[in-house]
Amino acid sequence: MRITYDTAFRPNYELMLALNWLICGILCALVLIFSLEFPLQLVATMTGGFFAIALYQGAFARKRFDRLQKLQRQERNFLTLEEIAEFTRDDGLFLGRGFDWTISHAQQISDLYLDPELLASIKARQQGATFLHGVGAGDEAPIYFADDESRGHVHIIGSTGTGKTRLIDLIATQCALRGEPLLVIDPKGDQELKNNIEAVYARLGRQRDFTFFHPAYIDESAAINPLASRQRSSELASRLAAVIPSSASGDVFKSFSQNALNGIFFAVEMSKTNPTIMDVQRALSEGFAPLCIRALEGWAYDNALLPDIRDAMSRAQPRGGIEKKAELAALFYQNVSSRDRTLDSAEMNNLISLLLHDRDHFRKMVSSLVPVVGKLCAGPLATLFSPDREAGRMPKSGRVISLSQVVDNRGACYIGLDTLSDQDVGRAIGQMIMADIASLIGKKYNFGRDGGFINVIVDEASEVANEQLIQLLNKSRGAGVRMFVATQTLSDYEARTGSKAMANMLIGNMNSTIMLRTIDPDTQKALAERLPEVPIQYVMKTTGSSMGEKSHTGAFAVNHGERLMKEDKPIVAPQSLGDLSDLEFFAVFARGNLVKGRLPILIAPDDSGHLPEPTHFSEQLFEDPISTDPFFAPDNRQSMIVADTAGKAGVGIDGSKVERPEIIIPEARDEAPHRPQRKRFMPLINWVDVLPGFRPEDPLVETRPDPYADLISRHEPYPGDEHSILDDHPPSDEEDRMDTLFDDQTC
Repeated sequence: MRITYDTAFRPNYELMLALNWLICGILCALVLIFSLEFPLQLVATMTGGFFAIALYQGAFARKRFDRLQKLQRQERNFLTLEEIAEFTRDDGLFLGRGFDWTISHAQQISDLYLDPELLASIKARQQGATFLHGVGAGDEAPIYFADDESRGHVHIIGSTGTGKTRLIDLIATQCALRGEPLLVIDPKGDQELKNNIEAVYARLGRQRDFTFFHPAYIDESAAINPLASRQRSSELASRLAAVIPSSASGDVFKSFSQNALNGIFFAVEMSKTNPTIMDVQRALSEGFAPLCIRALEGWAYDNALLPDIRDAMSRAQPRGGIEKKAELAALFYQNVSSRDRTLDSAEMNNLISLLLHDRDHFRKMVSSLVPVVGKLCAGPLATLFSPDREAGRMPKSGRVISLSQVVDNRGACYIGLDTLSDQDVGRAIGQMIMADIASLIGKKYNFGRDGGFINVIVDEASEVANEQLIQLLNKSRGAGVRMFVATQTLSDYEARTGSKAMANMLIGNMNSTIMLRTIDPDTQKALAERLPEVPIQYVMKTTGSSMGEKSHTGAFAVNHGERLMKEDKPIVAPQSLGDLSDLEFFAVFARGNLVKGRLPILIAPDDSGHLPEPTHFSEQLFEDPISTDPFFAPDNRQSMIVADTAGKAGVGIDGSKVERPEIIIPEARDEAPHRPQRKRFMPLINWVDVLPGFRPEDPLVETRPDPYADLISRHEPYPGDEHSILDDHPPSDEEDRMDTLFDDQTC
């Protein structure tokens, strides 16, 4: 087997060869023409081989030069909604443009790191490691993330400002175009991300299918009841108990609090009302007596005993208060259920035991539950997180939604947690939302659903990392859920959960990974270790010297050697993950294929300014296709704008009528646009064509000097004429004779 090694970043020897052959051809042609006076046809035949070899080597030199130029080029792709729609497919997600990363690209990067001068010149432009994408820029093609691979959930890792928001924009836009439900949980509450998603649904004519929740926007935010979707009342208790901090899975205080929640939610359901978190807060503050009375009356109504239980409660003394009425109602229930076991209920027995429990001891046991419920009911959350029309708790926007409605309508909901303002409350809201999603997915899993995905995007996932998130990752695939979990470093999970095992469970349940720039060394190493190792070649040079056998003579020996070595290294070096430019990524899909790509940027559909425009980015970072493509010449662009703005009403992606913003067309200028002139090189053959005209031996027209040129320069008259040659006068006989003589001689 033949083994070859050729670094892509060696000096451009092909250019040197091309120049040498070209110079030799020119010198030979000059010698043949001037010294030997060969005809041009013969000269071209004899020197044609020189120029042919020069062109042949020049082609290879041009390829090598272009390869080096691409290493320093950083492009930005700006796409409109219509262009994104053209890339959208039913069997995969469009992730921009890129290429498959192979061992050849890894070898080129390894060789580049061995050339510190070239590497320093590229990084001196302060555009990042553009060479990571430049080594395969010539093989770029649209990247599609197949649905069969993405259904195993996707892990997105990248530091702040590397392109996570742009990636979420791209995914959310395609979910809207494909008509799939979308739930976005953003702990920091990025308004740009919210506005981007809202603009997409507005352009599609589906404004009513988009809703958003944010505790800081009281007037515009919709209200969400995280306890609305359920199959059993015990689900609600588990959902709220998951937010309670616990030091161990068998924490007795957490278990007692969950038991109390079971009784509270059972009592609310028995009273034929929708449970909210405010019901728990009221039970903890006012006691179980009012709740027990409502539950026992509901039980009595179902069993046709309502008049009897009310008669029993009326026997209470006026001074006894509501607690005495609740005790009499509980006593009535116990007497009736003891006689007829079919009327007995385990949930009601638990509720009565909580009612009769020692109040001081009860407060101690639920001490960990009280602050959690207080956080979820404080301030505007009493309305936004526990809406109740009968109690008068309705949001100012008038919209009350549930995540189940969003999924059934195939709409989108953006949920901002505002953890920057209030971290504890934001995390509690996020964990309740994740628990609600888990319950919703469990219902879909049990009873089935139509085809398609339920897309869940979680940004800054460490803020809402809990057992419900792990349950969603390892059990929701069968219900058609596709999750995109984004974080900055892998250590964030361990820092938030306090358990390395739980952090590993989160990471291990995501089959595909999209890696943007990350500067954390541990994260870089962990991601690189997931990739396969490949043999990387390099040249090891050795030199040495030694004294001869007869050292007194001063003889010595010198040796120099080169060895081609191989070493197994990750196909992507860990430091390369820290050198990635903005919007560039490595992606490892579920089936093991590795892709290097760059994300596009969605252009704002209107002049609202919440989407990024090309002018928001430095012109030095990308090449504007409008300035380089002749199709976008000023005349063509003007006609395109006029055609595009012929009417204000357009047609959306789904065929609905969409109002389009008015575009003011600037008046055309009379003067021609300034266009840079390209430098042209005059071919050598054109110069050779005119060269023989300077030789006196060539049979060309012989010219003689004008005998009157000196007189004309001095403005003197002709001989025998008093007038100046500059005056207007008829020619004399002498002038006619001289002109005739001169014409005969020249002809």
